[in-house]
Amino acid sequence: MTILNNDDSGKTPQSLVSVIMNCYNSSKYLHEAIDSVFAQTYQNWEIIFWDNQSTDRSAEIFNSYDDPRLKYFSAPIHTLLGEARNYAISKSNGDLIAFLDCDDRWLRSKLVEQVKLFNRNSNISFAYANYYLIDEKGKRTFKGFKKSQPQGNVFRSFLRHYPVNLQTVMIRKFLLDNTEVHFDPKLDLSEEYDLFMRLLYETEASYIHTPLVEYRIHSAMGSLAKVEKYPKEIEYIVRKFRELIPGFDCDFAEQLNYLNAKIAYWRANAEMQKGSRKMAKKALTPYRFYNFIFFGLYVLTFFPSRAWCFFVSNRKAISLG
Repeated sequence: MTILNNDDSGKTPQSLVSVIMNCYNSSKYLHEAIDSVFAQTYQNWEIIFWDNQSTDRSAEIFNSYDDPRLKYFSAPIHTLLGEARNYAISKSNGDLIAFLDCDDRWLRSKLVEQVKLFNRNSNISFAYANYYLIDEKGKRTFKGFKKSQPQGNVFRSFLRHYPVNLQTVMIRKFLLDNTEVHFDPKLDLSEEYDLFMRLLYETEASYIHTPLVEYRIHSAMGSLAKVEKYPKEIEYIVRKFRELIPGFDCDFAEQLNYLNAKIAYWRANAEMQKGSRKMAKKALTPYRFYNFIFFGLYVLTFFPSRAWCFFVSNRKAISLG
């Protein structure tokens, strides 16, 4: 769906952007997230708000906005996040899809910069961007990336280092219309990694180095609260790649070896959060000599968990690349 925008250059088409917001008890920062959409310099958007049976004030907050572009849907049953995102997208009307979780914020130029990118090149179907990290109070801590990130055929490099922040993504709706499975309904933490990687195996990516998003780190975020799920979900996704991509293990052997090492780190991290140094050590042992970072992580399993937590919480100190 498009509208015509009158500007100095005449009439130019403006694609409708469907903003997918999935919510479950997200009232704390919800006003900030919604307000960041209203603050966009690009205004042809709709918000598809899928409430996954919240019991807090999320519905009340969202419905307090009097604007027909805001569309509220209440889930009949609570589902995992992958399935909930599919339901939200099924209600969308836009030519372009963007994502905003309820604890994050967009910068004012987010939509206009990406829509311009799509308008300039009809071959672009997937775009992502740099971002700022913010703390619980909304204060910026540091920039996501100092250096520019990969563009074009990125699947191989993304197996080793996946730089995509969901809040920065914009994709053409037809990519999902032509995909047999959208977000995997079995996934709760890694649903976007699974879908985007499947898309990027056949689709090129475009990257904007200017930060367009403020991504909030806080104690209640799902990636921290459900840390044990992450390595299991990534292993499940790798098994899917093996089924979908002929010769996957041979063609991507180097990247897969490194990904397996990172899975071991994620498993060790979950164990250390529980204070189980023995199980963390077991997870890292096969990869302790992979490089100096993994060796350092292995050594940390001999010390109290607080040493591990201090080290891995310092995002400038650890980079698995």
